[in-house]
Amino acid sequence: MSGYDRFKRSSGRFLKQIFHRPKAKISRGSLIIIFSLTIIFFAALMLRLFPLLNSQPVLRAFDPWYQLKVTEYVVDNGYGAFFTWFDQTTWVPFGRDITTTSYVGVPFTSAFFYFLLNGLGISVDVLTVSLVMPAFMGALTVIAVFFLGRELMNNTVGLLSALILAFLPAFIQRTVAGFYDNECVGVFAIVLSTFFYIRSIKRGSLPSAIGAGLALGYLMVSWGGGDFLVDLFALYGFLMLISGRYSRRLLSSYLITVALGIFIGALIPRNGFANLASFSLLAPIGVGVLLAGYEVWLRIESYRETTATFLAPHMKPILLGLITPIAGAAAYLAYAGTLELAIRPYTSNPIVTLGSKFLSVINPFIRLDQRIFASVAEHLPSPWGSFYHTLNVLIFIFPLGMYFLFKRGRDEDLLMFLFGLTAVYFAASMIRLSLILAPGVAVLSAAAVNGMLSPFAKVVTQKSLFERRRFRMSSSLTSEHAIVAFAFVGLLLSVNLYLGAYYVQNYVGAPEFAQDSLSDGARFTDWQTSMTYVRDVLPDDAIVASWWDYGYWINGAGEAETIVDNATWNRTQIALMGYALMALNLTESLKTFK
Repeated sequence: MSGYDRFKRSSGRFLKQIFHRPKAKISRGSLIIIFSLTIIFFAALMLRLFPLLNSQPVLRAFDPWYQLKVTEYVVDNGYGAFFTWFDQTTWVPFGRDITTTSYVGVPFTSAFFYFLLNGLGISVDVLTVSLVMPAFMGALTVIAVFFLGRELMNNTVGLLSALILAFLPAFIQRTVAGFYDNECVGVFAIVLSTFFYIRSIKRGSLPSAIGAGLALGYLMVSWGGGDFLVDLFALYGFLMLISGRYSRRLLSSYLITVALGIFIGALIPRNGFANLASFSLLAPIGVGVLLAGYEVWLRIESYRETTATFLAPHMKPILLGLITPIAGAAAYLAYAGTLELAIRPYTSNPIVTLGSKFLSVINPFIRLDQRIFASVAEHLPSPWGSFYHTLNVLIFIFPLGMYFLFKRGRDEDLLMFLFGLTAVYFAASMIRLSLILAPGVAVLSAAAVNGMLSPFAKVVTQKSLFERRRFRMSSSLTSEHAIVAFAFVGLLLSVNLYLGAYYVQNYVGAPEFAQDSLSDGARFTDWQTSMTYVRDVLPDDAIVASWWDYGYWINGAGEAETIVDNATWNRTQIALMGYALMALNLTESLKTFK
């Protein structure tokens, strides 16, 4: 054989190895799922980007201006510089320690996207990334909720969950373009951590438990809503233990997820390791100890009888020695909590530390003593109308999903049931927390639709016959019944999709800071004009006094020094500002300002 023939044959083998027909085949069903999920993702993204088309590209509300300021600082100075930043331009004359009063999730994530896009040759500025990121994270959460629904039940539930969440006003309101705040990454982390946690419990998967812990840690460095999820996991673990449904899969999943999440959350100065002594984290730690102790008790089963015989004569002093300190500690905590928790967001006693927001969600009546907290509209309890306004017809459907899951009774069903139940209470207690309820409603509603239509789907596909006793019907279901059922449910879901799009067009209007139209068609630019005046006309060393609501605007858009802002971390200074602004005697106001 000539050298040319050998070269030709070896070249042919090499090319066949590279350009060969793939052996793995993608099924038609998988292609349909991928295609449907792609459409849902882009529909969710375009819906959330819509406000940019009919208004100026500016940030919404107040807090996003602070997030933009932090992001710009991180981009200009690096991630490490954030942890040594003390801002002298706010809360004059004392300043603000940014590291101990700020979460890092949103600005660090946005800075990552900024560096990534510019590294790929896509030239964008920080403002553009900050405007688009909430919409992108909202659409990404839609993908995450698909995997959650699929892991809970099946692909149908996953797709329905994604479709519902994409058009759900409760979720849209804080994931539209420009709403650049903690929630846009917080809800994504909640859904992702819940998905991995369910996967870990079902399969005993160590990588899934680690994924759940990483997502939980991401949540805890991004948003105060991390307390909700970690305490939900604790409640779930405790109920599983006392109901006799304990398993080693539960133990390993719980310990890895909670320990990793709490550890990551404690790494940022905003939380710190001192936060481990707070009520919101003591409960998960205590449940972990209970689960581990129960596992030890099961493993020493052969030694129980011998141990019981040995300890029987000494049982009374042992019980007395155990119960007395526990009862004393409980009484002390109750007394200290009565004195301190109801009023102060951070107490002098580290064992009873609990954030005022978290406490007021659990007990709404505490807000009567928290004037500043209660003065914010989004902190008020939710009126019944707001549930229908943000959930639409799903308010009647998702309770049925809770029933189906409770009836099926699997371990993962109980977790999702508790998610829906607690999220409803939290959303009722504080109107802004309807955002946490949104993914739960999406999954539960999808489970309800799946449970309602599954029998009719079997009629259409002719895969089963129905027993008269099971359905309590005098005759079998027919295709006509199935068509009516599918049409009715499809109509309800179509109405929900339409109302979601209608909500974006009519209720998610122009940002507060953008130009707006008056009834006669004229445009008013009051806020833009005032901030331009503050930035361009006032002296560079001017200190602007205002009510705390507008502090982030003045400092962010106006680039001026402020005395108070939306962080509300120094309530004494806020009280003095309120007194100075409201005092009837102008001389007293001037004395306060000086």
